[in-house]
Amino acid sequence: MKQAYLILCIFFLASMSGCLDGRENNQEFNFEVTTNLQNDTIIETYVDGERESIQECHFHFEFSSGSDSSRISTYGINNSDTEITINAKMDSTINLTISHHGLYRILAFAIDNQGYRVEKSITIVVELQMEWREEGTSEPKPMPFKSFNTGSQSHPSSTLITSFVKNPSITDDFTGGRPVEITWNIADELNEICQSHSDEVGDGETVEWKTIYFNTIGTHELQVNYDEGQDLIDIEHILHIQYQTPEAS
Repeated sequence: MKQAYLILCIFFLASMSGCLDGRENNQEFNFEVTTNLQNDTIIETYVDGERESIQECHFHFEFSSGSDSSRISTYGINNSDTEITINAKMDSTINLTISHHGLYRILAFAIDNQGYRVEKSITIVVELQMEWREEGTSEPKPMPFKSFNTGSQSHPSSTLITSFVKNPSITDDFTGGRPVEITWNIADELNEICQSHSDEVGDGETVEWKTIYFNTIGTHELQVNYDEGQDLIDIEHILHIQYQTPEAS
């Protein structure tokens, strides 16, 4: 009986030893990660309906681990469809370029020599500013914009629109220029008018329309209709798709 009890105790202690060893191997470690920016804006410029340039957003993630650095083998980030890793023994910075607006939850992680992984979440916000120009036209092109990016974790909060229409003065005509009547429209995918504003721009003058648009589903167009007149006009749109920055936890 004593022999059986002794064998049972040895078996129990051996089992406990295995559990303790497992916890020790999986013991968490610490690391820190910071980014140069948490909010930025992509800038796209368009001339006569064609995109001329794009200024993307560049984020730099800096990792550190202090006393745990000797056991960490890999740093990385995951952006839903993209994962980037680096050798923690050789580097500590990961660069990420984003070319589409949205709210992104970046998962930063570190992996130790035993394959144990620790993760931290970072939220970054990328807004979009579109700048559109046309000169000398009586048939302004519609400006399309898509508020929602499927890669984003949330819809934008709104779209800010500022539009200028100029009627340049005709200096080589003694009769002078004439007023031009125009109408701004924001239209949805079915070409239904969601917002509208009409104005008259006199010779040598500029008129402005500012509005905020809350429909952030689907594709839309900012239109300028040339209703009446003879003079050619210049168009400038500045459209800003913005997001509500989440509160720090």
